[in-house]
Amino acid sequence: MAITKKDTIRVMIITKDHRIEGEMHIIQGARLTDSLNSKNKDFYAITSATIHRVEDDRLVASPPFIVVAREAISAIFPVEE
Repeated sequence: MAITKKDTIRVMIITKDHRIEGEMHIIQGARLTDSLNSKNKDFYAITSATIHRVEDDRLVASPPFIVVAREAISAIFPVEE
């Protein structure tokens, strides 16, 4: 079985109710937009996440791994560390 090499990019994801920050793993050499434009992905895996409520910025959780549904995302962008 071949192992796909991945790059890690820090992202912020905005949903209707939450702001999620964490590490998104994309195919090595690809851009964030390449991964987002892939029609065969309904969920995105995020590691080292923090989840805050949008309305009051309260920390909800800090899971080591979370999957986010494509349809729940209002905005996603890379963030500088």
